[in-house]
Amino acid sequence: MHIGDKILAREQKQHRRRLKVPATAQKDEIIVIKCLAEHVMQTGRRRNPETGELIPRFLIERLECQYNGKVVFYADWFNGVSANPYLRFKLRAVESGTIEIIWIETDGTRTTASAEIEVMGPRVN
Repeated sequence: MHIGDKILAREQKQHRRRLKVPATAQKDEIIVIKCLAEHVMQTGRRRNPETGELIPRFLIERLECQYNGKVVFYADWFNGVSANPYLRFKLRAVESGTIEIIWIETDGTRTTASAEIEVMGPRVN
């Protein structure tokens, strides 16, 4: 295996995902969701340093956020998104349950991270 192939193999194995969700929230409180994907985000324009061949495009093309199984947020990503993309967005806590982030890559691979949130009583202003 050439060094360029080793680099590509190592980069494509990066699938570590992180999701940060508050453990509790008041009903109707606006919460912040943070997620990070360790991913090389190959654009298809970089060349293998040994062979000069283009390294195939390998991106996270879509991110979805599901709240208790319902899609509440999604983003379609393109080659302008940096490696190891980080995303922060807000969501209204309406009921206890599961928040799941799904990352979908160029080859159709889906990786997920999920967290539970407990929503308590009415919001106090």
